[in-house]
Order: sequence, then structure tokens, then C-alpha cells
Amino acid sequence: MAHNEFDRIARLTRRFGGAHPPDIGIGDDCAIVHPRGAALVTVDCAVEGVHFRRDMLSLREAAARAIEAAVSDVAAMGGSVRGAGCGLLLAWTLPDTLDDEDFDALIAGSHAAASRLETHVLGGNLARAPALTLTTTVLGLAPMRPVLRRGARPGDVVVTTGRPGAAGLGLRALLGGHRDARLAPYIECWRAPRARTEMAQELARAAHAAIDLSDGLAQDASHLASASGCAIEFDTRSLTLDDAFCDAARIMGRDPLAMALDGGEDYELLATGPREAFGDAWRVVGAVIEGDGIWVAEGGVRRRWSPRGWDHFRG
Repeated sequence: MAHNEFDRIARLTRRFGGAHPPDIGIGDDCAIVHPRGAALVTVDCAVEGVHFRRDMLSLREAAARAIEAAVSDVAAMGGSVRGAGCGLLLAWTLPDTLDDEDFDALIAGSHAAASRLETHVLGGNLARAPALTLTTTVLGLAPMRPVLRRGARPGDVVVTTGRPGAAGLGLRALLGGHRDARLAPYIECWRAPRARTEMAQELARAAHAAIDLSDGLAQDASHLASASGCAIEFDTRSLTLDDAFCDAARIMGRDPLAMALDGGEDYELLATGPREAFGDAWRVVGAVIEGDGIWVAEGGVRRRWSPRGWDHFRG
């Protein structure tokens, strides 16, 4: 029987979603554990063979990547991982084949990521298991206010950081064994994402709603649109499908627009709000409109887009 990741999340939400005040439970990138929304907690798991393979990146890179991906959820809610009350808890399961050199590589990658993010590893857990898993719990703070997925409203612009789809191109290049030098920057985007914690304060000040981009621009935007009771329309002219991006996609026989919308694993930020509230680091890629779902405007023609991003139980 085929399972759907988001159906399973909905089942969990139905069971646990009513056991607490509506602003502090399931449904956003972090749980808000302080009644006033000050403290943020999130957890993320990276599993060897599912999220990474050792022939595609080193264990040092895998450990750093696991932390950056987890902290990205805190950044998406306008949170920080610096200072008192913040930090990381690392729970790892280790197979018998993982030797001391491998273990030290995990430590080195974790230390590098924590240092870059100016936070600390506070503790965690180790266990033996058939597969290597890297589970990261992040304790963060939202010093201004937590930004939720719900809150987008028609008339908002949709903005992103970075280049959505770049990491997806890199992953597909690695999976396909492509060696073209033009793909190297995109491979690096996948191997070494950076949580956008430096944008959190501006996000908290400006955004009506926000989410981080882990499963694909269109799919993550659909979660935000659904939570907000509205639709999102992307403008293909604003997605900046430049010549380098288009060439990289075509090397692998991929449609550039589909890669930009469905690529996934960028760990950039998507937000909505008034255009004048966002600085130059944000790029306008669309607008919030009345209705539901995800739409694409291309050459004056609007069409509905069915997101095809990552789903753990469908692939």
C-alpha cells in the first residue's frame, strides 16, 4: 500500500493538534514551547541511503548538512540559535561498520556547522543501529515574534532568498553521474546548504507568513497557501531562469522551470508580505492571490501547477 508523507502528518495533527493552544503546536516549522512564542524547538533527521550517500558527500559534509537543514526551520520562523537558551542536541545511530575516523569526521562537521551558526552542541544521544542516522534537535528563540505559515493574504508579494532549484540540480547531477564542470556550483549548493539565520530578524519584522524550502518551491509554497487559505501565483519572468541555470538543467535533460519549482533541498526562505518591507536580499517571485493552490503565469497565461517535490513515502 502506498503512503503519503503529508497524509501521515495530517493524521498526527488530528491526534495531537488539539492538545494545546493553537499557536504552539503542530503545523509550522518549529513547535513554539513558550506561551508567548519566545522559544522555538524543532527536530530533523538525516538517514544514510535516504537523505545522503557517502559516494555523494563526505561524512563531515553530511553532519554539517544535517545541522544546517534543521536550523533552517528556526530561521524560517524568524528565530535565532545564538545566545542563552539556544543550542543543538545531536542523536546519532551508528552502524558497526563506522570506525573512529568516520566518527571523528561526524564530530568535525558538526563542530564546523555549529561554529558557523554561532551556537553550541549541548548534548544528545548515541546508539548502535543498522543504519547511520543523524537527528538534530534545535533550541532557538524568536526575539521579536515567531513567523507562522498562516498569515499570507491576497496582495502580498512572494519573496525568496537565494536560487530555488539550484540544490535540486546539484542532487540530480550527482545521482546521474554527470561530470560537466558547469554543474559544479549546483552540486556545491546541495552538499553545503546554509541556514539563512542572518535573515531572521528582517523576516520577523517584515513577513506575514514564511516557510523554508526543503521539499521544493511549489510544494512548500502550497503548504503556506493551504495554511493561509489562499493561492500563490509564480511569475516565470521573476524566477530568474538565467542562461547558466537553463544550461545546467538541459545538460541533464530537465525542464528549467520544473527544476526551479520542484527541485527541493535548497534550505532557502520563502516569505510573503508588503514589497516595501523586504530588502535587497529578497527576490520577488510571485504574489498571493484569492483562491487555492499554486499557479504559474507565463507569457500572460495562467495555469495551475501540481507540485512534484519530495515526499518521503512516495519518493
